Amino acid sequence: MSTQPLPLDGITVVAVEQAVAAPFATRQLADLGARVIKVERPDGGDFARGYDTAARGL
Repeated sequence: MSTQPLPLDGITVVAVEQAVAAPFATRQLADLGARVIKVERPDGGDFARGYDTAARGL
């Protein structure tokens, strides 16, 4: 069984963002095959990680 590459295979995205909308968009790029490197603040990361306790910051 052969699998076709995803549309963004081979693309690297450097994400400098926080909150909700931008990380959601970056997630879509990752789902399409992009390699995502997320750059976060050194003093605690993305503040929005604590918004949803059900997801435990994932």
